[in-house]
Amino acid sequence: MFGNKKKPTVYDVTHKRTKTWWGGTKQVPTSKAEQRKLKAELLAHDPRCVVIDDAARKRIEKEHELDWIDQLEALGAIFDD
Repeated sequence: MFGNKKKPTVYDVTHKRTKTWWGGTKQVPTSKAEQRKLKAELLAHDPRCVVIDDAARKRIEKEHELDWIDQLEALGAIFDD
């Protein structure tokens, strides 16, 4: 009723599962072309979904690169009294 919005589905297309020689599975990186193809298929199927590819992953890592400085400043403010 109020605020029951469905969160979009998140897909990570940076790795794919492949079979090994001995019947197991492992994750291997996908190529840029495969990432573009998977992203197009996923967005055609569900336009509200969020697709994480290499470009998005680098952007996320760059945003959180200097978070440790903010944490140090917060700890300094707590213990500075």
